[in-house]
Amino acid sequence: MPVFTFRLDDDIAQRFDAAADSAGGRSALLRRLVMTAVDAEAGGTPGPVRRRERTTRRFEIRLTDAEIAALDAEADALGMKRTDWVTRLVRRRLHSAAPLPLEERAAVAQAWRELNRIGINLNQATRALNASVMVESGLDVAREAARVASFRTEIRIALAGLGAALKGDLAYWDSLDA
Repeated sequence: MPVFTFRLDDDIAQRFDAAADSAGGRSALLRRLVMTAVDAEAGGTPGPVRRRERTTRRFEIRLTDAEIAALDAEADALGMKRTDWVTRLVRRRLHSAAPLPLEERAAVAQAWRELNRIGINLNQATRALNASVMVESGLDVAREAARVASFRTEIRIALAGLGAALKGDLAYWDSLDA
């Protein structure tokens, strides 16, 4: 996700923070302002802005020592804190969606970068194939066609891996039926 950075005078930043407090925070207000500006530029009406509700309520459960140990083992296996693991489990059950852990988000981002790289190579190979139909072209059409087929295979493998990673995460949270 892109990040925009800019500087403001201290007094303007303080005034903005005061306005942002009642609008869900800095990020929420900035997102809303950007969406409004983009929609206005496009001549449309502002779309819905997803507002993240602040978590202010606490919930307590009592577990046995064995259950705490099992919970800690599950959370540690994912590199998470106990509270984060329980929160994701509850949110998955309530909202049918759980954000991916940081490590898995990084893996998904890497997969997208790889797919983008493959797409660029595929475009280059396609241009080369199109140029090869010219009489003066000395390009080996068979070799270029093999490259395109290879890219196609790489894309299928990468997409399958990406899909498995996403399904695997969701399947993990869905499998806890007890």
